[in-house]
Amino acid sequence: MSVDCEYVAAYDISNDHERRKVEKILKGFGFRIQKSVFECRMKKGDQEQLLAKLDKLGIKTGFVKLYRLDPQSKQIEVGAEQPEKVDAEAAYVVS
Repeated sequence: MSVDCEYVAAYDISNDHERRKVEKILKGFGFRIQKSVFECRMKKGDQEQLLAKLDKLGIKTGFVKLYRLDPQSKQIEVGAEQPEKVDAEAAYVVS
């Protein structure tokens, strides 16, 4: 049985055409929480499918990072300044 996992996808892409393609793909897997940040709840197969679609784009003007969130951690939101987090989990970079 495949378990849902939460991910954050963040991107920094300078080319409008490439950026729109990435946004379209990410909208199919999650929802936007900031201009270039999406939250996604996916099963293992979904994550592999997302990475394959992003890789297929052949992004030339930036990158996309996918972070798996620890299910034991609590979400903290505080005004404009966020506490710095150390990423202990695997990160996937598609460039």
